[in-house]
Amino acid sequence: MLQIVDAFGLKINIKKPEVLYQPNSTITREEDIMVDGINLNYVLEFTFLASTISSNGCIDDEIQWRMAKASASFGRLRQRLWNKHYVSMRVKGKIYRAIVLSTLLYGAEAWTVYRRQVKKLHAFMMRHLRSLLRII
Repeated sequence: MLQIVDAFGLKINIKKPEVLYQPNSTITREEDIMVDGINLNYVLEFTFLASTISSNGCIDDEIQWRMAKASASFGRLRQRLWNKHYVSMRVKGKIYRAIVLSTLLYGAEAWTVYRRQVKKLHAFMMRHLRSLLRII
């Protein structure tokens, strides 16, 4: 059993005590971790700062969730902005980058993406840009 103490004067807030176990080649089993006498529960994934972290390190679920959020943002702007002819394409592009792309790519700097995931993100962006530009 691993006992964590606040040797550096740090305080741990234990409202939702969870630990994410990520196995490697040297550690073969999960250890019991206690903080202030409370056992931490093991989870396979959890959400931290609006990003989902999984124990296997795969980001497919995170990308799907981000694409759903960005698509919802795009859809909410359809009647209010995208279908308005008096708004210039330049303004629409800036709003697309500010709202839709920032929602889609939030936390992406920490992702390890593979070619198939890049293709999926690229297809998502092209689909929405074609819709925005009314290209069939």
